[in-house]
Amino acid sequence: MGFEMKSDQSLLTFFNQPVSAIFRPNIATCPMDTPVHKAAQKMSRHNASAILVKDAARKITGIVTDADLREKVLAKNQSGNTPVSAVMSSPVITISADCQVFEAFLTMIGKDKRHLAVCGKSGDISGIITEKDLISAQTRSTFLLLKSVTSANDMADLENIHAKLCRMLLDPISNGVNPDVITRLITTFSDAILEKIMAFSLAETGPPPCAFVFLTMGSEGREEQTLVSDQDNAIVYADPASEAEAAAAETYFAHLAGLVCSRLDMAGYRFCDGNNMAQNPKWCQPLSVWKQYFHTWIRKAKPEDLLYSSIFFDFKGTYGDLSLSRQLKTYLFEAISGWSGFLRNMTENALYFRPPIGLFGKLRVESEGKHKDAFDIKYAMLPIIDVTRVYALKFAVSQTNTLQRLFRLYTKHAITAKEHHNIVQSYNFLMTLRFRRQITNIMDEGTEPDNYINPDNLSHLDRHMLKEIFKTIENFQQKLNMEFTGVV
Repeated sequence: MGFEMKSDQSLLTFFNQPVSAIFRPNIATCPMDTPVHKAAQKMSRHNASAILVKDAARKITGIVTDADLREKVLAKNQSGNTPVSAVMSSPVITISADCQVFEAFLTMIGKDKRHLAVCGKSGDISGIITEKDLISAQTRSTFLLLKSVTSANDMADLENIHAKLCRMLLDPISNGVNPDVITRLITTFSDAILEKIMAFSLAETGPPPCAFVFLTMGSEGREEQTLVSDQDNAIVYADPASEAEAAAAETYFAHLAGLVCSRLDMAGYRFCDGNNMAQNPKWCQPLSVWKQYFHTWIRKAKPEDLLYSSIFFDFKGTYGDLSLSRQLKTYLFEAISGWSGFLRNMTENALYFRPPIGLFGKLRVESEGKHKDAFDIKYAMLPIIDVTRVYALKFAVSQTNTLQRLFRLYTKHAITAKEHHNIVQSYNFLMTLRFRRQITNIMDEGTEPDNYINPDNLSHLDRHMLKEIFKTIENFQQKLNMEFTGVV
């Protein structure tokens, strides 16, 4: 109950702040007889999405937006010499800089406008606030919830807080905020939750007997979490010097891991179905044991053995002594070097999941069950993640995030500029669809978010894009297969 009050107060503070707190006092103006091409040039110089139009008395009488230029000039083949007075909207809808943010939202909705002129105390227009400004500010409001996390006093303040984050992200997602921005916000939030839970847990267990690091893996380790979130984590601690120290460390970290994982579950990060969590004794071990795990996976494992352990190759040190995670990463790359059999096995796994597209370009969907006529977009994206991981391991790319890995692979000439562009665009499109599906679950269906897309619910353009993207992914897989196995 305490958190609900603080969270609601934070949101109330955001919506009740003045418009002046989130708009930029930067305006472009022009006379009424200005040709539209000149107005467009001035907008570009000012990095503005609108320009205010002044009459002969230098009084603002209209506004021309980038949408006006597209719809009233370009779409209708109007001359670039057309005066702005012929395409401007008038009168200009204004709002006081002292008005609250929620009033700007209501005005835009009520007037069906994407731009509002902002007036100062004198009544003079001092700037423009846009729909994009409000969306960005709304996205930033996530950090108000973040402040609630950092100021939490106990676990009661963090109970099911992940659901509150999901609700706060609904509007930014539905308004088209870049999926990379959303996933980075989720990562920042998740890391803050973990840090607070660690602080609570360490206060209970007392100081650790040796250095340790808490690893996050899988989608969280790649900083690619969506609104569906479970735990994939582990603990690595420094090698004890004696059997007595080893026994003490094992007992201590088992207790710590149990506290942390159960509290993450309380916060809304559900337990991993595969038990890939620090509370599993297998994944709470000293550094030397972790090195042995990786040695076994790299030198002795068969492809099928690696299929479900691939998440461990996406680990990120999230809390504690990060030098331990760096040591493990260094060992990983050294162990892989010159051992082509491992990369070949990883390649076979990267080809295991294929894009859901069949003969003649028809999208493959579930034929029965709860998700009949739909496909799982999470698994449709896996080939991009898996292929990128193999290349990243080969070229010793330390980043775990897929987009960051792709950029580093491009700079290392492992992929071409065209391949990089196509794969990044494909990834972002699929992630956008995935987020859209999840907010539909929450907002329209009142269900837990999932990853199942029914192609019949997509536009013709989206279905066409999906088919082209799946072809791009298949080409990416073929490239990997050729380079690591020699098979076309």
